[in-house]
Formats: sequence, C-alpha cells, structure tokens
Amino acid sequence: MFQLAVYGKGGIGKSTMSANISVALAERGLRVMQIGCDPKHDSTRLLLGGRAQRTVLEYVRETPIGRRRLEDVIEDGTAGVLCAEAGGPEPGIGCAGRGILTTFDTLKRLGADDIGVDVRVYDVLGDVVCGGFAVPLRSEYADGVILVTSGEFMAMYAANNIMRGLLNFDNGKPRLLGIVLNCRGVEGERETVERFAKATGTEVIAMIPRDRLFADAESRGHTVMELHPDGAIAEQVRRIADRIVAASEGGGVTFFPRPLDDAQLSDLAAGREIRPPSVEVPQRTVCGGCRRNSIRDARVMNSCSAYGAASAFARLGDTAVIVHGPMSCSYLMAITRAKAIMGLYEQGLYETGPTLDIRSSMMDDSAAIFGGDGFLRWALENAIGEGYRKVAAVTTCMPGIIGDDCNSVVQSVRLAHPDVRIDLISADGDIKGEFNDGFEMASEAIADRIDPSVEPERGLVNLVSNSFFDIQSLSNRRELDRILASFGLMVNCRFIDDGSPAPPEEFCRGEFDILMSDTRGARHMMSLVTEHTGREPFPAPMPLGIRGYLDWVREVGRRTGREVLAEREAERAGREYSDFIDVHRPAMEGRRVIVTWRMGSNPDWLIDTLRDLDVEILRIGTAPNPRKTVRSGSDSRYGITEDYTEEDLSRDLEEMRPDLLIGDLPRPVPDGTAFAKISRMGVGYRPVFDYVRYLENIPRIPAVEGWRLP
Repeated sequence: MFQLAVYGKGGIGKSTMSANISVALAERGLRVMQIGCDPKHDSTRLLLGGRAQRTVLEYVRETPIGRRRLEDVIEDGTAGVLCAEAGGPEPGIGCAGRGILTTFDTLKRLGADDIGVDVRVYDVLGDVVCGGFAVPLRSEYADGVILVTSGEFMAMYAANNIMRGLLNFDNGKPRLLGIVLNCRGVEGERETVERFAKATGTEVIAMIPRDRLFADAESRGHTVMELHPDGAIAEQVRRIADRIVAASEGGGVTFFPRPLDDAQLSDLAAGREIRPPSVEVPQRTVCGGCRRNSIRDARVMNSCSAYGAASAFARLGDTAVIVHGPMSCSYLMAITRAKAIMGLYEQGLYETGPTLDIRSSMMDDSAAIFGGDGFLRWALENAIGEGYRKVAAVTTCMPGIIGDDCNSVVQSVRLAHPDVRIDLISADGDIKGEFNDGFEMASEAIADRIDPSVEPERGLVNLVSNSFFDIQSLSNRRELDRILASFGLMVNCRFIDDGSPAPPEEFCRGEFDILMSDTRGARHMMSLVTEHTGREPFPAPMPLGIRGYLDWVREVGRRTGREVLAEREAERAGREYSDFIDVHRPAMEGRRVIVTWRMGSNPDWLIDTLRDLDVEILRIGTAPNPRKTVRSGSDSRYGITEDYTEEDLSRDLEEMRPDLLIGDLPRPVPDGTAFAKISRMGVGYRPVFDYVRYLENIPRIPAVEGWRLP
C-alpha cells in the first residue's frame, strides 16, 4: 500500500483536490481509500454525492468498544473509493490533533489495514502547528507528500511549515512529490509559486486553473473528474496521479525540501530575489533527523509537578486527592508514594496509619478529544458523596494540553456544596515544571488553611519544611524529640509532613515556628507561613553540627526564659563533642579530602567537623543543580567553589590525588577513588558522631570491587 498525505492551508482546496486525485487513481484500477483529517469533516463529501458521512470520533464517542465495526465508519464512494472521516471535538473543547491519533488507532484496530488497499490518501489540515495533525507526515503513514498552495503568502507560509515538519520526520528518503498550484487569480501567481518551489528545492507538478467547473461540480455533490473528465482540470489532476503512481512503483521524482527561513519568506512576499539561507541545513544521514543526545547531558526531571502537588495534599490525611487525568497517572503516583512512606510507618515513626487516597478522574481518549470537564465533575461529586469535606483536584498533562476549563467545574461544585473545601491546583503534569514546583503550588493552598485566630500554647512548636527527610528514621526522630524535650518543648505541627500531630488548621497553636533545614525549599515554605500568620519565624533552623547546636540552644533559652538550662546544655554538649573528637582525631588527621556539595543546605557542619579532626580540605565545590539555578552553600563561612562541574572534579582528582572524596554525587565516582556519601543526617550534634565513624571505615573498604580485579 502506498500512503499519500495531501497538505495545505485551510480553505486552499486540498479536500477538493484530494477527492479528484482519488477518483483519478481509481480510474487506473487502483483500490483507493481517502481519510479526511480535518475537523470540518468535509473531505469525502464529493465522493458521497454531497453527503457528509459519520465521523470516526463521533462513532468512538457513541459506541462501546465491543460493538464497533469497520463498516460503520467506512463507506464506498465514487469509483469505489473507500471513505472515512476523522472529525473533531466541539469548538473550544478538547484536542483535534489527538483525534487524528485516535482515528488512526481505531481504524487499525477495526481491521482497516487488512482491506487490501493500493493507495491511501490522507487529506490533512496544514496551517495548524500541532503534533496530531503532523502524524500523517511520519514515515509509517506517509510514503509521499503533496503540498497544495496558491500564490497567496499565507498559503505558501503554511506549505513552508509543512516542509519543516517533513524534515522533523525525515527517514533518510525523499518523500515530497511536489507542489500543486491551485490558482486563486492572484497577480503573478504562477511565477511566485514557481520561485517558491525553486527556492525550496522542489517543483510545481500541476497547475489547477481557477474555473467555475469546480463550483458547478460541488453544487451537484461530485468531483470535476466525474462530471468533466475530458477538461483541462482533469488533465492536470491526471498529471498528479501519474506522479503518485510512479512513486508507488519506486520510480518518479521526489524531493528533500529546503524550507525557507523568515528572511527568505520576507523576500518571497516582497517579490525580491530570495537570499541564501542564513543557517545551513544540517547534512542528512541515514537515520534522518534523529537526535542522539546522551541522557548524561539531559536536564533530568525526577517527576512532574502534578505528582508534587498530589504528594503535598496526600500528606494531610484528611483530603481526597483527585488526579485529573488518565488512571495510569494516579496509579503511578499512588505506587510511588506507597513505596516512599510504607517503610516509615513500619518503623513506627507515625502514630496514625498511612494515607494513600490518590484517586483518578479516569480521563480516557474520548476526554482528550471531547474534553474532560465531565470526568472531573464526576470525580469531585464521588469524593464528596463518600463524605469528604476537603478535596484537592490536581491537573495532569492531558487537561492542560486540551484546555479543560477546570476552574469553572470546581466553582460550580463549590456552589452546590458550600460546606466542602475544594482546592484546584493547575499543575498540568510536567507543563508547569517538576515535583518541587507542584509541591510549592499545593503548599500555597495548604497554607491558606492555617487559622491565625487560634491561640498559641506554651511548650508547642512547629517545624516547617518541604522535606522532613533528615528525621525519617527512628533514631533521628528520637534525637529530635530529645533536643526539644530538654527545653520542655514538643512538636505541634510538622508543616507539611505525613503523620503530623496537628493539621494545618491548628498550626498557630504552636508557640513559634522553626525551619526544619536551611534549604531554598524550606525557606519558601516558611515564607508562606509568615504570609498567612503574620508571625516572625524562629531565627535559627534546627541545627546540625556542634557550632550550630550551641547557637541554637542558647537562642531557645532566650526565647523560653531558660537561659541557665540552655547554657548547661551547651556546656554538656561541648564536652561530649570535644571528648569524641579527641578520640577519633588520630584516625583522621592528615587525610587529604575534596568535598562536593549539591544540596541546597549549608555545608558548614561538615567543614567544621573535618577541620576539628585536622583533615586537610583540598577543595569545597558546589555542583550546579541539573534542574534549577540555585546556588548551594552560598551563605557558608568558608570559601566555596561555585558551579563545580564534573570536569572540574575529574581534573582535581587527577592533580590533587585526595585520600577521600566526600559528597552527594548523583553518579559513580572514578575507579580507585575512595568515596564517602552524604545522605540523611538528622539534627543536633550526635548524628555527626555516626558520620565520623563512617568516614573512619572508608579506608578499610576496597575502592575497586573485588569482582573487577584482574
């Protein structure tokens, strides 16, 4: 089967041309199928006596899968041409391009590929820059492409865009059969189009005159090929058919187009000589336009903003989280979240059970085409019907791409259920960013739940962060509780964390608010809290390392009126730390170390500890974050090399020959390099003890795995 895609600007006459071409091919005894790929669904009308046929998308929307049959969407037309129309969604709703994909998939599933067609003609809208409408350009669909244009600038502009699309799907073989000039009576039309064809490296294969015969034939619901088979128009159409048949038999002339750049298009429109291209077109290879970017060079997105938003709301435990999108999205989010938190609950970190209520609005292909507002409404009403008084709706890629009016749906449901709080987070999958971006969007809505009228209670404090990773172990959590309890304090709310003792609504019951860690994300969370409560945060985050700990306990003593107790604790901790360092310094002193740092927090605790152990620090470098331009450790008291790349590290390892590399590198280190990883640390000064013991053991571990040795 030879597959032909006929492209052209809307209204340029490509549907009329496609129908006439199909009849001309059928005249030669070929079995032809024509598929209209335009929401107007008028491509096959002239092949069916002027009657519009039922579209595939209408059929998909109205007919269950088990009852669908190929004969319901394919009809016999003039000269035995088989006819099908894709159709499209209602104007302003859904995605017509996605409808093209669904049409092709539906026809294939129903057996259209097994009919035994010689030529399949796709009649495609060409002035919409959309991946769906570009599908017929792909090599598995289009063996040949014909462009229909007039001498009008916008028609040639659309044709030029299609040439660009054709290059994007280049498979190494020339597929452009040429240009059909459908005359509109523009002055100098033929010369202009021929200049365009020459400049783009193709040719005009037929010139269709402007003639009333088209209007006459169309008014009677037929093609010119049927009613006027011996005229000049029919002769030109047969020339096109000759080119198609030659290409289908492996012969004929085909072209690699050279689309014009903006400056060249300006020359064409102005009637000037078309200048050479400003950028040389890359040389073609056998693989065509395929890209060979290494994943090592890619800007990795760990997960999408929709998951970030859903994850934030799922931590609350009292909110139904609706993922507005396909079921696969909510399934993957729920599974990922389950893997992340089940181990924490098994450790006994939380008194309550885990909450995994991430549900889906169940969008499917029909929603992508016809709009998903009804799916969202159903999911909201279903959650409310189950008794939820708090619901969060998070949008994925699909509603973001097709333009669902989710806000109107949420507003109407709010009016129907004024006692229910509904938060809408238009994360739109990965369109709005990555996990942290979505988490921040949701955090703003969650912070809005804080009731500033709640009176604080002495002895209660709040911990604020976007991540409580450092205390997600039983030993670290116990150390946190010990530190707070030494001042008669306990946690009121962890904002935002699973199993928080108090919900956001009771946040202000805490006496003061402390950053869990000094990172960009945590500081953003604290700014949200400050904005909604009007309270100033505690001046120091939860400490890590002895110096931070001493400063912190003294500040808590001043805040709580326990200065004497704080000084006593500082003296005790200082002695314990000094005694530990004295014991372990002999094993560490003199070691030559490079430290790399990708985290957003301050590395001073590590540098302080290494210096106390008399370690020689050769370099402290912060690597650029692969997703965000955030500088790590910029507020450190030590000199730090910013934007420390892998190339910089490789050079330093070669030149400095350190005994140990310490960091949080995302990739394996070079063979033979002793490496100590930085991960979950906890709070206070005692976690540093465990890390020093870990550093001591590194030299005892072979730098190269035994199985790699010769």
